[in-house]
Amino acid sequence: MKNILKITAILFAVLSCRVCYSQNKLAVGVRLLPSATTFRYNTGVPILDFLKVAPYHFRVRTTQGIGVLYNAGRKLSIGTDLLYSLEGGGYQQRKTNLNYLKLPIWIGYNSSPARKLIFTVQSGLEFSYLLQAKIRYDDKSIDIGRYVNKLSTGIPLAIGVKFRMFHSYAVSTQLYLSSEIGSLSKTNREFGVYNYVFPGLRISIDHSLKNNLK
Repeated sequence: MKNILKITAILFAVLSCRVCYSQNKLAVGVRLLPSATTFRYNTGVPILDFLKVAPYHFRVRTTQGIGVLYNAGRKLSIGTDLLYSLEGGGYQQRKTNLNYLKLPIWIGYNSSPARKLIFTVQSGLEFSYLLQAKIRYDDKSIDIGRYVNKLSTGIPLAIGVKFRMFHSYAVSTQLYLSSEIGSLSKTNREFGVYNYVFPGLRISIDHSLKNNLK
């Protein structure tokens, strides 16, 4: 936890310092990622894994937070987000709640940055820290944190469009995919249990700081 917060603070400081050299390239904003989440069993046969998940045991959850984006070149951008993610599957009265603190680090491509409508692609590496893991059923709540890995990593991918408005604001809507690396369960890595996040949306509202700096 402390390491993730330190990394976030360093990234924010580095990006902020770059404003001294390029006053119109830094933007800050909010992030919202609605998606469906569930568990996936690793049988070694991807089609069977998907079929065991798709018909049932999924819930609509959200990820939300803040982000920093730096336009390093005419079409190249880098950035990072600090997100609070609600995940986990469930059915009938039984639900699994997984709460994560996530730190994705992005590298992005922007087409035609001078236009109002811009095609965007972003990818990178995402670090996740488990804050809480519980199973709820009936009126009971059981902590399952000892069965779940505290730290995990993933490879996120976001593809969509960005619309510039009011000179200093931009709204992005992207299809969001994330591939987790490593088993969710500590107890069985050969026939493991994975936290599966269905493809969802990544909605961002960014505010450029260029008008606030002298």
